[in-house]
Parts: sequence; structure tokens; C-alpha cells
Amino acid sequence: MRHKAPTPILSRPVRVCGIQYCLKPVLDFDIFADQVEAYVDVADDYDSDIILFPELLSTQLVSCLPRDIEPAKVMRLLAETYTEKIDKLFIQLSGEYDRIIVAGTHPRLINDKLYNVSGIYVPGHPPVYQSKIHLTPTESITWQFEPGDSLEVIDAGFVHFSVAICYDVQFPEIPRLYAKNEMQLLLVPYLTDDRRGYTRVTSCARARAIENQIYVVTAGMTGSLPMITDLTAQFAQSAVFTPSDYPFPMDGVATEAAANAEMVIVADLDMALLDQARQRGTVHNFVDSLNDGIRIEFSGQLNTHQRHWI
Repeated sequence: MRHKAPTPILSRPVRVCGIQYCLKPVLDFDIFADQVEAYVDVADDYDSDIILFPELLSTQLVSCLPRDIEPAKVMRLLAETYTEKIDKLFIQLSGEYDRIIVAGTHPRLINDKLYNVSGIYVPGHPPVYQSKIHLTPTESITWQFEPGDSLEVIDAGFVHFSVAICYDVQFPEIPRLYAKNEMQLLLVPYLTDDRRGYTRVTSCARARAIENQIYVVTAGMTGSLPMITDLTAQFAQSAVFTPSDYPFPMDGVATEAAANAEMVIVADLDMALLDQARQRGTVHNFVDSLNDGIRIEFSGQLNTHQRHWI
């Protein structure tokens, strides 16, 4: 019996760039901004549509703050001192380079409560903010962050994408809720201090790509801030993951950075291949999950933001 070749689907490529950022002391905000722009400039050279920075990107600015402050106050001081400057920087870079930038995360104060928040900057539009939902013991006890209560899907016109911050990707419910609301690309900024933490994030990111038949991009932090508690060592190996089926790489890895090297990764991701996998793949994880009788309830809000670009 001859097998029928699949009907071609019109290609819909999206180029993504993950920044494996090096955490190192800086003297002031301008030096930090120059380092960030240097990475954006590299991503622009590669004509990237979406640029992803790691979790807690702005903690580099801790090196500009007084020493011997307890960790929770340091994070609050970061929020109080730099939030306006962070927004101004990434709004400017997104507009000047005409790129979508997911600026890792930054501590933000909302109604006097501290959150770990990813800023999503689309040229010509106001930012969208995704707070981290699940908090590690360090985040909840040491840094005293509060958990977020909303999920955001960005409709950029050519792709629907969302952000799951580090620990959040280790819970399958969040990406599943995103995928049911048309998300095709999941961006995972992370910060892990050893290989075990990195393995948890990476293993779960790969699982989310398979079970939802989506693309997942991870971007982690390397380097350290010497003598600063909880920021003295990092481990990262950023990557782009795909479903594991015939239209994609055999091992489900589109590209991968060298471990702990300061660098960028770039990949072209064809959204049409997701359609093909979901309709005619070897397995139909996404469609089957819609009809398996398992229901997920979220007590917060799930919002879709129209941020059409290009």
C-alpha cells in the first residue's frame, strides 16, 4: 500500500533569537543599557522577529546598589529605582530596532506588592506584563515576591506567543491553557544556579513542546555577581525545542547554545509545520488533550492582547 504524501501547507516562518546573557558587575545603568543594546543589535543583524532575554535580567543592577542590604530589600530597591528606566530602555530599543523584545524579568511593585515580571515590548504598542505564577522558595521566602494571577497571550498577527517564567514551565497546566487559547510559541526566560535546576527547566520545556505541539524557546543566564547572595553562580544552556515528529529535527532540538557561554541562538520556526503536526502527525497530543475529559480551571484572568506588528 502506497502512503499518500501530505498536502503542502503554506510556510509561515518566525525567526527567534535567545540571548544567553552574562551576568557581571556594572558601574551604572548606562553600562547595563549598552550591554543590553549590544545583544539587541546582534539579534537585529540576524533579522530576528522576537528577541528573548533571561529571567531577572535587571539583577545585574544589584551591583550598583549599596552592599549589606537584606535580599528582600534589594529586590524592592531594584523595583523602586529602575522600573521606569527599564521600561524606557526596552520601549526605545523595540521601536528603534523594530523588533519584539521579551526583556527577561524585572522586580515590579504593584499596589506595594513585589512581583517577578516579564515585560513584553512590541513596536508601536504599550508593553504587556506577565507575572510569574509559581514561586520557588528563594523567591517567596528570601526575596518575598508575590505570585501573579493572570496569563497573557500575545497575538502579534503572524504568531501567537506567551511567556512562562522559569519555574512556571515545570507545571503543564499553564502552557496547556495558553495552547488552548491559540498560543503557538512559548518563551521561557530562566535563571538557574546549577545543572540540576537547568535540567528541570529544560526537561519540562521539551515536554511542553511535545504535549502541546508548539515551539518552546529558553534563554538562561550565565556569569555571576561576586559576593552577592543567590547570584554567585549560574548555569545555562539555552535552546529552541520543537515537537518530536517528522517535520521537525529528530531529537526535537532546533538549536542549542554551548553550556555557560555568553552567546545568542537563532532559529527559524515554521508555524505551518505545527498545523501539519496537529492535523496529520504521528500522534495528535494537542487535539487529543482537548477531548480527553481533563479540565483545567484557572482562578485568575487569561487575556489575549492584540499587538499586530509588521
